[in-house]
Amino acid sequence: MDPSEEIIDEYLKYLADRDVYRAPTVLSWFTDYIDTHNENAIYKLLQHSMASKAIAGLVDLLEFDDESLTESVVHILGTIVEHPRCRQYVLEVPRNTATVGQNNPTLFTALVNMLMSDDKNVVMNSAGTIANIAESPEGRLWILQQAAFDDALPILGVLTVDPHQWAASNAALVIARLTLSQEGIVKILSHERCSFVLTNLCVSLCGHNPGSSMNSAFAVGRLLEREDARSKLLAMKNFKNTMTALTKMLYNKESGPRKNACFAFSCLANSKEGHSRLLGNVNSELILDQLVRLITDPDDETAWFAAVTLRAVSSQKEGVFRLRDHKSVFSVLKKLCKETGGVKLKSDLLKEVKLTVEILGKLPKLAPPILTSIDEFSVSARWDGVIATPGSRTSYQLFQGCTCVYQGSKTSVKVSNLRPFTSYVFRIRATNSSDEGPYSGPALITTNEGVPGPPAEVSSDGKPIHNAVKIMWSRPPSPNGTLTGYNIYANGERVAVVGIDKFSYTIKDQPHSKSLVIQIAATTKAGEGEKSSPITCSTLNLSDYPPKKPILSTSGGSNEINVSWIDPPKQLGLIDHYELVMNGEVVYTGKDQGFRVSNLEPLKEYTFNIRVVTAEGYVVESEPAKKRAGSKGNVRVSNTAKKAPGQSIAPRALTTIF
Repeated sequence: MDPSEEIIDEYLKYLADRDVYRAPTVLSWFTDYIDTHNENAIYKLLQHSMASKAIAGLVDLLEFDDESLTESVVHILGTIVEHPRCRQYVLEVPRNTATVGQNNPTLFTALVNMLMSDDKNVVMNSAGTIANIAESPEGRLWILQQAAFDDALPILGVLTVDPHQWAASNAALVIARLTLSQEGIVKILSHERCSFVLTNLCVSLCGHNPGSSMNSAFAVGRLLEREDARSKLLAMKNFKNTMTALTKMLYNKESGPRKNACFAFSCLANSKEGHSRLLGNVNSELILDQLVRLITDPDDETAWFAAVTLRAVSSQKEGVFRLRDHKSVFSVLKKLCKETGGVKLKSDLLKEVKLTVEILGKLPKLAPPILTSIDEFSVSARWDGVIATPGSRTSYQLFQGCTCVYQGSKTSVKVSNLRPFTSYVFRIRATNSSDEGPYSGPALITTNEGVPGPPAEVSSDGKPIHNAVKIMWSRPPSPNGTLTGYNIYANGERVAVVGIDKFSYTIKDQPHSKSLVIQIAATTKAGEGEKSSPITCSTLNLSDYPPKKPILSTSGGSNEINVSWIDPPKQLGLIDHYELVMNGEVVYTGKDQGFRVSNLEPLKEYTFNIRVVTAEGYVVESEPAKKRAGSKGNVRVSNTAKKAPGQSIAPRALTTIF
């Protein structure tokens, strides 16, 4: 019969007020209520306006030095948190509800303190309550966030080997459930007493407590799934004893220990080092014998994990060879696939067994791949696949020479990043997760021609030429086909096309002092390739060869200026003659290096330049020199130096070439 609203109001108020005198009566009522009502009724009770304060009062009662009270409180809280909705409600109760002068422990701190009680029933109930909280992801996170967690973990480690069966079992269950989250595993691994806790977990496997052994086996399996935790476990001195204990659990009469032992072995076999440890263990034959038997175990989960473990063993070559050579494993698995002998596996289990059989089956030699050119950089390859049984995980490896360029389940692929006009050899083989079939015969193909790479060693002839530039080059390091010629570019425009036997060219008819940016591009049937890196070269710069200024004086007489000059310090070529220019007009042409200009206008300033004319007709002109004439006389011109026979001194116009 459900209590009246008045009684519920009254009892919850007693708990909220921490009424120690009425606590035994209230706790007895509360215990009867939660033991006789379902989750909905308990959750409804928790919706009462006083429920939050009442739960906080229950937690505070854990601090009283009365084991009968604390045992009842732990039982009540443990039963409440078994239900998901109620569990979340308890975890969200405000912590700061104690009255002034009273202790305000958190629920978790109080439970941890009770783990150290001399009363093993209290310890059992406290560990059980923590285990119930750890059943949900939210509960696990709540535990890991508690300040008292660092104190709790080594205590739980000690309790896993406690003589009290249920205290040890519940403590191992807490650790097992914490390993369900990666955060929990990280917390365990980063704890300063981690090695102690892991050691006790392994020791509890070897004990005679089936509950503790079973829960510890699950925790060990979860830890073996993670690389850093696995490394710590495998480095432990007593890990051989752990494997011996797990082997014994495979033969346990109860399904729970058998199932968790299978789970732990499957996690161990999934890593390379763990796989090696399993096959190298002295009990490996006993393990394999029992695993194949457990596939037909009445407990579905035990059978499933046994099949998963055998597939994990077959995940590497050593395991494949070992299972193929085993006296019974391969043959029994094949019979189970055929469902002979009256044994019929469930569909998911049968699929798992067939996968293992497929892995253990020897793979055939495939025919060479069929190759087709796509372009200069890629080819397509296709091949006939293996006729696989349902559930097969056969894949293929395509090799280009000794390099695997594709691995997957497809039977055709495009191979890219090849070099143009290059021959390649391809082979194919079938593989699965642990076995490799023989290579096929070779298949040969040559990629299409492509445009060539840039020519090498592009350079100019070095010494500038008057009106031309000579360039040289060598073949492209990467012709990518049969070369057909070279295109020559100057300042971005193509100026010539030459054949493949030419490796130099002169660009003519260019003005003096012309700067040219030169690039060369080779060609094949596929077209023009990449241009070479640009080089800059120039035709002859006349300004680099100037004569010195003429020397002017008036010592020769009135209204006269004497002009003389010397050869340029840097000569452009063979000098044909000189020209004397006065105020822009030529007043002397000849080979002499002096001339007197007479009858000039008195006191007028005159400007003189010397032009040097080479045999090739190029003219370079000096900078001007200035001088004032004397005061009297008529203008005349005369040569102050000896004239060569037939030498004309009459002025004549010359065309200056720049």
